[in-house]
Amino acid sequence: MNTLFLLPNTNEEIIETYDEDIIVTTREGRIIKASPRSGDAYGVAAEDLLGKSVYDLEAAGVFSPAITPLVLKQKKKVVIRQNTPSGKKALITGIPLFNDSGEVDFVVSYSYDMSQLMVMKEYLVNLESEMSKVKGELAHLRNQQLHVEGCVMESPSSSRALQTAIKMAQLEVPVVICGEPGTGKTSLAKFIHSQSSRQKSAFIEVNCSAIPESVFEISFTGLSDEGYMNLAAGGTLVLNEIEQLSPASQAALFKILQQPHTARVIAISTTSIEQAVTAGKFREDLFYLLHLASIELFPLRERPDDLDQTISRVVEELNQKYHQQKSISDDLYFHLLQLPWKGNFRELRNVVERSFIESESELITLDDLPITYQPDADERIGFELHGQTLPHILESVEKKVILNAQKRYRTTTEMANILGISQPSVVRKLKKYTNTSIGGEII
Repeated sequence: MNTLFLLPNTNEEIIETYDEDIIVTTREGRIIKASPRSGDAYGVAAEDLLGKSVYDLEAAGVFSPAITPLVLKQKKKVVIRQNTPSGKKALITGIPLFNDSGEVDFVVSYSYDMSQLMVMKEYLVNLESEMSKVKGELAHLRNQQLHVEGCVMESPSSSRALQTAIKMAQLEVPVVICGEPGTGKTSLAKFIHSQSSRQKSAFIEVNCSAIPESVFEISFTGLSDEGYMNLAAGGTLVLNEIEQLSPASQAALFKILQQPHTARVIAISTTSIEQAVTAGKFREDLFYLLHLASIELFPLRERPDDLDQTISRVVEELNQKYHQQKSISDDLYFHLLQLPWKGNFRELRNVVERSFIESESELITLDDLPITYQPDADERIGFELHGQTLPHILESVEKKVILNAQKRYRTTTEMANILGISQPSVVRKLKKYTNTSIGGEII
């Protein structure tokens, strides 16, 4: 066992550099080392402690209790609360240092003023309170995913879009929201408005493609206090289908937006405005005026988490609406998951509600689907959740999706684009599920 060497007459010691209360005592309780601050807590100079017995100091009331006897008795680290003549309380930690025989030769002790510890405790309590508030706010923001009217926003891409929307709501900058029809663009614009300081002001939505060129400018400026810009003053103005604007209407809009106004502008497009600029179909200066922030909403077929939750939620809403207790069969559920849903949320709700109404029992099946959405007899692959492992279920779903896609699309390249996987992956999966050659097709 290592031996501790203490040299009482050394002029320069490491202990002298510590700005802490550190004391070293022998097994007899005699103090042989003390840092410069050791006497502060006891109202004496550090050098006055050297050579003194901790037993005598305890009897004199300099501190109580002495920690050295406790460490000698227990032969392990000891932590106690010690009283001092000034009325302060200190937290003392004593550590035994053993010789080769396993006996305690020295005790090293250090202390902290408990008043400082109480300050630290108060700080930590306050910090914990602040962190609880932050966690509550984050939980609130996460829950807001469920309150974007008409949509579910739980998939990774949707969550990113929602977080961007929350940030943009506070920054009050122009936003472009892009996505296929029915993906929830207008709902997200309303969400941005509701989370901004403009929430109590007007929310005005304008379908740009429906305004003739001849009256476009006056529709926004008005003859007096009318006009979309005045109606949306202090609030939010949503420019829907902005990609449909003619060159003349784009020029008029650029002129209007350059004039002083207090409306927050959100542009909605079903296609990429940036690509339209590259193709020469959209004014570059108008693009830069509108495109300070961009949010893309992916199609529902590329948001499996949202699709799954939407199916369940729509059925629940329909049960409340029609006072029923219906559910969907497993094979219908899996069939709905693999449909392309080009109309996204609107199409899905329409199809599920039509099936709900058509169903004459509490279980909605494939036969209740509108005829154009029903799979052919040879495409139906039965699904039963009970007694099957998840890998088996997922493989069955994948097989059905691949086989149905093969019937609908001409090439594996088209299938890959629709399914969101690589073309080689499509080829491998077709070989797996059909055991046939893929040669001879146009790829």
